[in-house]
Amino acid sequence: MTLARSDTGTPAYAVLGIATSGIDLERDTIRDLAVVRLDERGGLVDEWQTTLDDGTFADQGVHVRELLSQMAVVTHNGRLGVEMLRRVLTRAGWDVPAIAQATTLEASFTYLPRLGRRRLADCCTAAGVTGPDGEAPGEARATAELLVRFLTGVAGVPPAHELTGVTLRAWVYPWPARPARAAAPRPRPWDRPAPKPYTLAPPPRHLNARQLADGAAGTLAHEHGYLTLLAEEVALGRLPEPEPATRNRLQERDGTAGLPAVRLLREVAALLRVDDLTTAHRDFVNALIAQAIEEDRYAQEERQELFRLASVLGVPWSVVLEPIVEATPIDFPKVVDNTGSSNRPAVPTGAGPKAIRAWAAANGYVIAPEEKIPWNVVRAFEEAKEQQN
Repeated sequence: MTLARSDTGTPAYAVLGIATSGIDLERDTIRDLAVVRLDERGGLVDEWQTTLDDGTFADQGVHVRELLSQMAVVTHNGRLGVEMLRRVLTRAGWDVPAIAQATTLEASFTYLPRLGRRRLADCCTAAGVTGPDGEAPGEARATAELLVRFLTGVAGVPPAHELTGVTLRAWVYPWPARPARAAAPRPRPWDRPAPKPYTLAPPPRHLNARQLADGAAGTLAHEHGYLTLLAEEVALGRLPEPEPATRNRLQERDGTAGLPAVRLLREVAALLRVDDLTTAHRDFVNALIAQAIEEDRYAQEERQELFRLASVLGVPWSVVLEPIVEATPIDFPKVVDNTGSSNRPAVPTGAGPKAIRAWAAANGYVIAPEEKIPWNVVRAFEEAKEQQN
């Protein structure tokens, strides 16, 4: 799809593509910024892009102001990027007013209601437009083409008020003509506080990126963006292992509060107004469990991976255990003791390692596939079986 030139030449939308140096809102900055401006009907008015070598808008703030003032700012799922843009401009001395924003991610629930995954590339493919190329200009242009498809009524859906009304709100927030103060010095990397030690949870081996992303399918618009990002961070192994003594909610672990991925997720949750993260994480894990049961992917290794993921997100193991036990045709003996003994059981019962591993996984024991079955697990299995008999 090629963007048609505007007949009026009057811009109404500023579609952004943003590349940043990191995810720390206070200390990182924007590296590349691309702006595609469209009129109210989706006609192309102009395009602009820049690379900020020094990470500031000291010399380009006036031009950015001319591009964005009284414009409806549109990204795909980039509210965090817009907030970083605001902070970079603030450090450059600008008093940035409220920004009238819209996202094609949220609009996709109206125009593409049956779509399972809603990344920019997924939405572009479903709408029949060219997807992003991984660079800020390509992201801006792909988002602009997707916006045009929505404004022109893709799949027979008339333009939604969330996209047309945002242009009216944009006129309420004019930008100042010049900076209000001198630019503040950019924080230096060595000013960062010393990070506390932590261990990252390894990326899943049996849950791929598609399966993790499907855990966000069917959620509300504001939760979908958060859970999609959460799935990406889990797949990349960027979340911390929970401390055994403080298996608390992810957002309340003080020792890892400064971890970039945790900080990013907290910022995104605040921007998207996802207030109840405990419920969101539980729903995410529930969706993955239902998916695993439906696809018959809940053998011993997969179960242990779901237990680990639940621990990382602060979700009780019972959320994983109960539906798996209900869906498992094997009649496991009930656990009565998980402390056991370090001594080998005196009388073998003929139970094979596979049966013991399956029972252990169903009762909350975490045993790595390459790890030998601990004797306390074998002992607990034997005692539970004896009590059942």
